[in-house]
Amino acid sequence: MLHILKYRAKCMFMNRPLMFWTLLFPLILTTLFGAVLRHAYDVTPYETISIAMIDNTAYQKNTTLQKTLKSLRMEDTPMFKVQEVSTKKGKQLLQKGDVDAMITIGDETTILVKETGIKQTMTQNFFDEYTQNEHMTMQLLADGSTSEQLMQIFTNTHDFIKTNNEENTNLSCIFFYTLLAMNALFGGYWAINSMYSLQANQSTTAARIAIAPTHKGLNLFIDLFLNIVFQMTILSIVFFYMYTILQVDFGNQLGFVVLAIFMGVLAGNGLGLLIGILLPQKDIGTKTGVLTSITMLGSFLAGMMMVQMKYLVQVHAPILAYINPVNMVTDALYSLYYYGVGERYYLNLFSLLIFSLLCYLICYRSLRKTRYQSLGVQ
Repeated sequence: MLHILKYRAKCMFMNRPLMFWTLLFPLILTTLFGAVLRHAYDVTPYETISIAMIDNTAYQKNTTLQKTLKSLRMEDTPMFKVQEVSTKKGKQLLQKGDVDAMITIGDETTILVKETGIKQTMTQNFFDEYTQNEHMTMQLLADGSTSEQLMQIFTNTHDFIKTNNEENTNLSCIFFYTLLAMNALFGGYWAINSMYSLQANQSTTAARIAIAPTHKGLNLFIDLFLNIVFQMTILSIVFFYMYTILQVDFGNQLGFVVLAIFMGVLAGNGLGLLIGILLPQKDIGTKTGVLTSITMLGSFLAGMMMVQMKYLVQVHAPILAYINPVNMVTDALYSLYYYGVGERYYLNLFSLLIFSLLCYLICYRSLRKTRYQSLGVQ
């Protein structure tokens, strides 16, 4: 076993193309991101959203909404400034631009705006979420919850503020989180290479390994172990470069950051193995291209090219967020930074674990059942 371990490790170190794409390319891309995004999104104080609330019977009875609007804060700044007015007065304020939106509470909440913008969109998001979570909000208020605890209910609104309002947060963090997640998935290149070395119809080396007196599962385990160790080492270098040289903010819980990265590496290797086993007749270049396409699409949907895309996917197609391993890693780092270790963080890690286990299980069962009529390689 030790001989096989040394041999496979030597092969990995001598694979210059993969060394470039998994180590040098991420460092180059990270440097470019740092140069372009370093001061692109500087933090400035959050501006309170001013709304004209029509003072009708429905609003007067809805004490939960009144308390919620008064309680919500972004750090030390009130999220909303509410003026209780008549319909006529509300329209006048809106027309003059003295308020950002006019709200009418009834069987359905009506939001009237003079123009569209970030504040108007945040207002719409908040009232949509409030309608869905009114009972939970009522319970938290009854328990005397803090503004931070109350804000946990309105995650989409909070995320939109964080990712769309450049006056409130440093958006460049999201780009770096997604870049780190993409690099974790790039570990799948090593897994594809492993499958290429274990499938007897792919190369003469694989054919020799297939007839060697070693268990296929042992060969797969050794390669998987080396892949994970190797990719974690590479990502540790990239993470260290981001954190110390570029001073990307990952928060104070770095151990949990490393755990999220590790889960991303597991998922990346699992995806690479799965591609290798599901495309047995394709050459290694085709398999690598498939992994690259999947990873880049996942990175786009997670917000690497356009940070607002992460929010749009979460709101309009949430299923994509939960089947996209790049987004799972990104969102784990994102939630860890903004909310700390909590349910959202662990949900992403659990999703990554399930994704990885499914990939490994499919690969192992398929590899065990594979039989070759001839070990000759053309």
